[in-house]
Amino acid sequence: MKIFLAILFVVLVFFAARLGELYTQLARYQKYWTANNLRSVSPTDFVYVALGDSAAQGVGASKPQKGYVGLIAHELQEKKKADVKVINLSKSGAKVADVIKLQLPLYQEFKLKSQRHIVTIEIGANDIITFNEEQFEREMDELISRLPRNAVLSDIPSFTGSRYARYEPRVLKANQIIHNLAGKHKIKLAELHKRVADNHGLRTFAADLFHPSDYGYKTNWLPAFMERINER
Repeated sequence: MKIFLAILFVVLVFFAARLGELYTQLARYQKYWTANNLRSVSPTDFVYVALGDSAAQGVGASKPQKGYVGLIAHELQEKKKADVKVINLSKSGAKVADVIKLQLPLYQEFKLKSQRHIVTIEIGANDIITFNEEQFEREMDELISRLPRNAVLSDIPSFTGSRYARYEPRVLKANQIIHNLAGKHKIKLAELHKRVADNHGLRTFAADLFHPSDYGYKTNWLPAFMERINER
């Protein structure tokens, strides 16, 4: 019994430390991407713009570059044999309305040529807790209608297995809206929900049992987006 309690104590201390480190990522990863965004863009660069929430920041991964945005950038660099400039305009805690009001205007200021850049966006997970179906559909419709034609949008990842699993029915409703609107506006849709639902477990989650881990980003998020990006 004493051995069991000792092991349990060590495990709890380990997870508490990991959880504390994860919450420091919110500020640290934002600072990393903000500094990265200030780098000048060369005429020969291929530009990758990321919109979204904490997942686009890479929260949960051991480094911001090991989130799905960093992994996609690496894949694009390998594929195009050219430098890839990442402009990450995402914000932890962002909702659909925040992308419309804050992130899209910033993106439009860059006036990028469509043939030399790509946009990815995953948003909506932060809208689920206070989910209002009519509001979500209205805002998502406006957002998708304003995305460039070279954008790749994902649906909301499955909450199954996470600490918010009880909200999965809301995720399914929200994703039905996203799928319908993506079809309406002819925007490429990365089916992230299915990948996460088919491959979830402790290894895919960070210490908060919600954000993806390095493994989760690599095995679920990266292929979901790259499947659509490679169709370009």
